[in-house]
Amino acid sequence: MQIVGTDIAPGTYRSLGGNYCYWERLRGFGGTLGEIIANDVGYGPWIVTISATDKGFDSTRCGEWTLDLSPITKNPTDPFGSGMYFVGKDVAPGTWQSSGGPGCYWERLSGFSGQFRDIKANDLVNEPTVVGIDPGDQGFYSHDCGTWTRLN
Repeated sequence: MQIVGTDIAPGTYRSLGGNYCYWERLRGFGGTLGEIIANDVGYGPWIVTISATDKGFDSTRCGEWTLDLSPITKNPTDPFGSGMYFVGKDVAPGTWQSSGGPGCYWERLSGFSGQFRDIKANDLVNEPTVVGIDPGDQGFYSHDCGTWTRLN
């Protein structure tokens, strides 16, 4: 558990993640569900923006959170797997196709608060799928979709 402004500064952070990485942004420390601003669980790299108004940030099995937002892919047009990526830095805009998998879930994102308002589009499918990632998207997240390959 980290206190925002004391243990961790507000800002956008990245973690290379791990299996079942869980994180939460908090408005208080009473342990109630109402104190959770946003949270998520999954695997692969994660990006989260901690606000100056957040009281706390907690995570488990996520690895180190860093303000280093350098690209984590060699080339933004290279295939990629599960996780959260910056559009234009890690993943190029364009049309992408997944190799598929049961319970494939993806999101196009306008930000990294972890709140529903940041989801521009999403879907849950059980087969290969095609997604158009727009140049105006800030991020792209997926899990259990196999490998994404750029079509154009």
